Amino acid sequence: MIKVFRRSFVAGLLSLGLALLSPHGARAQAQGTDTILVLDASGSMWGLVDGQSKISAARQAVDAILSKWNSADRLGVMVYGHRSKGDCKDIELMVPVSKFDPARIKAAIDGINPKGKTPISDSLRAAAEALHSTENKANVILVSDGIETCAPDPCAAAAELKKAGIGFTAHVIGLDVADPAAKSQLQCIARATGGVYLDAGNAASLTGALTKAVAATQGAKVASEAPPKPAAADPYLGKNLRGVARLAEGLDPISDEDVNWGIYKRAGDEKGEHVNTFYGAPFADNIAPGDYIVEVSYRQLKREFPLKVEKGKPAALDVILDAGYVTSEGAVAGGAGKVDDVVWQVADKGGKVVAQEYDAVPRFVLAAGSYTLTLTKGQSKTSKPFTVAAGDSSNVQLTIDVGKLIVTTTYAEGGPKVEKDLVVAVHQPAKPDGDEGDKVAQEYDPESKFDLPGGSYEVKVTVGEARGTASTEVKSGAPTRVTVNLNAGVVGIKTDGAQQVDIYSAERDLNDERKHVAVNYDATYNVALNAGDYVAVATFADGQKAEKPFSIAAGKRQTVEIKQ
Repeated sequence: MIKVFRRSFVAGLLSLGLALLSPHGARAQAQGTDTILVLDASGSMWGLVDGQSKISAARQAVDAILSKWNSADRLGVMVYGHRSKGDCKDIELMVPVSKFDPARIKAAIDGINPKGKTPISDSLRAAAEALHSTENKANVILVSDGIETCAPDPCAAAAELKKAGIGFTAHVIGLDVADPAAKSQLQCIARATGGVYLDAGNAASLTGALTKAVAATQGAKVASEAPPKPAAADPYLGKNLRGVARLAEGLDPISDEDVNWGIYKRAGDEKGEHVNTFYGAPFADNIAPGDYIVEVSYRQLKREFPLKVEKGKPAALDVILDAGYVTSEGAVAGGAGKVDDVVWQVADKGGKVVAQEYDAVPRFVLAAGSYTLTLTKGQSKTSKPFTVAAGDSSNVQLTIDVGKLIVTTTYAEGGPKVEKDLVVAVHQPAKPDGDEGDKVAQEYDPESKFDLPGGSYEVKVTVGEARGTASTEVKSGAPTRVTVNLNAGVVGIKTDGAQQVDIYSAERDLNDERKHVAVNYDATYNVALNAGDYVAVATFADGQKAEKPFSIAAGKRQTVEIKQ
């Protein structure tokens, strides 16, 4: 834990700050720069941007800039909000300012688990303390997705540090910041210290913003995206209703466009007529005086709260949702990258499904309680129980055993391929008593694809009356390709008005009977058959029968004509 300096710290550093202006300090600056990356790890960093959590986007972006870092420059990492939910002193210098060590920095950031508050002011002071021990040019790169939620105003703190002669510049990146007050605050920090402000909405733009911020620390001229003058102090001026939602008592306000505020007239203790719906959190708008019930909807969660609006008086909703965030970045056993084409389900302790998502990285907002998370991909499934406490931001790790089986079918070795009218079934291996194994899945495409748990399978393909089988092994995290050779051809049978055509195998058994293979009730008949010898028997309207033997060669078409 870093010792956090208050206003007295600024005065105490004034005389020390002048040392940065000494000739000795000027000589040291030529040796490189010292930078601390201050990373927001408050609970809101589990929010999603473009299908991945903000903390994942931050890890990805930092990985990208490490390869571009000037090895002569020193880099440290400071994180806030990653160890406890409600602690404004949760600020840690995870990597002290020292010789550039990308492996150490990557390991530190990969281990971050967002959960707490947003003490930006004290983080700036702590960063100033850590940087003041150096004589090199000093910079802070602050990445945050929200507003200060502890005591002081970070813009004022930054201005005080600058005024006191503390020689550092803060470059600020706002990550998916929807709250105009939060954006204005972050822009002010950059403006007050002579740094640049940059917006980022996803991992790609965050990488770009970090690249620009790094260039700024190294002396490049980078244009700030902050307006030259601060925005209005109150972006919600003139509104008589403001709404703020928190996951739990004492935590950061939620900043999320997914929060909806349904306003209903009160009918006793229940919702009456719908009046309006406001979107986003926090929000501000105007509403007529009256008694209302507000239904707050946040993804899978719904809560109701009373609201009384009086004429001439501003009304404020500061609601506690008693809920937590849950995400999961599912992995494939033996594979790399995220899972896709999946179904996520959350069931309560009674087994009732309360939420379902289809994104590669889901985000659930769940009431405090016990649940089970299930990940399904094709025929593979895995589950894990978990508990949500109010204010939690958790990532439930699931690893699924799944491989891709890709099946194509040919009439003969080397082709041609079967392009239509096929049924591809995947079975478990035959049972010990010789019975067919249970069917696992079935498809009908010329290239049929199956997501299956690793293991042994039998692939059975049917085309017309032709049958083909292949055994295969599926490995988790890897594709397996199987080609089933039917060793079959096609026969086209034409008759002179027959009402029924039966096909038999040519060979007779010990009882002098031929095995019945197929029947059709049209005068013409096209069917795929395994290679071999057959007899076609046509039955006509007068009961007369005529038959004709024929042979099927693999990959070939045979035409048979039968006349009465």
